[in-house]
Amino acid sequence: MTPAHTARARTIEQRSLRFGVGANAVMAIAGFAAHVASGSSALLLDGLYSAVLVGSSLIASRISRNVIRPPDRAWPYGYEGQEALYVLFRSLVLLGVIGFGLGSASGTLIDWARGDTIPALQLHSVAGYTLAITVLCSLLAWRHFHDWHRTGRISLLLLTEARNARIDALITMATGLALLITPWLSGTAMAGIAPITDALLVIAVSVVLLLEPLRALKEAMSQAAGRAADPKILQQTREVLMQELSGLQLQMMDFTVQQLGRTAFVVVYINPLEAMDSAVVDGLRHHIDARCSQELQQPVRSEIILTVMPPIHRPDSSLQAAS
Repeated sequence: MTPAHTARARTIEQRSLRFGVGANAVMAIAGFAAHVASGSSALLLDGLYSAVLVGSSLIASRISRNVIRPPDRAWPYGYEGQEALYVLFRSLVLLGVIGFGLGSASGTLIDWARGDTIPALQLHSVAGYTLAITVLCSLLAWRHFHDWHRTGRISLLLLTEARNARIDALITMATGLALLITPWLSGTAMAGIAPITDALLVIAVSVVLLLEPLRALKEAMSQAAGRAADPKILQQTREVLMQELSGLQLQMMDFTVQQLGRTAFVVVYINPLEAMDSAVVDGLRHHIDARCSQELQQPVRSEIILTVMPPIHRPDSSLQAAS
């Protein structure tokens, strides 16, 4: 990726994230206002979800400026880990919001089971809120996905925010429609649960919302803990390395790939069969960076270690590339 392309991608990413901050702020305020007007806890949860996304978008905007910076003495291994930590932090906050929603809904169900009167909802503002927020969420999801593709599909920040907006649109639409049909339950076999429809919706929404932060949390924890990249990336990297090292007077003893945010870290262990100048090693590393970046369609940072005994595995004959 050329410096000009990197600068353009950063500009697109920053603009998209700033747009997300504004859109989520509008949705958070609308959610709180709709909750006050209707008394619906489901709409409060919707507003809280958007409020979390405001904060996460602000943090993401700052991290977006950091992750492309080269390593320095303060961060000798680069800033890429901040992207994974952002996803980790955001997932934990969302889980806290979802836990709050589940606790509130459970309290309402307990009160209903005890025979307490559950206040009726005021639904006159729900239709307008549902339509406006669903459209805004869909627009935000489209914008983030579109910009993710424009920047080469490497930004974990944009992909995460796009998925959040898409989930928010589906949840808002389903919640609004379910609330609007509540009055129609009177006179049916489901009339008995009409007073607790809102609480049941909160529980249903919370269960659906749990899936995304749990998945993101698992992935971010794996990256932060140093787990190897997925098998597809490993295979693509292996093919590039075999091509790059073919015909050279050396043996590739092993290699590792670790995914951290948008960047793949490649370490190649080689055993030279003849003396190698340091300039040759530097040139080989630059070639590996360029080829792997092109093949994996993401930033790659590589390192070459000269060794006769790789520290992780025994030498694999299938990895040897000799002239």
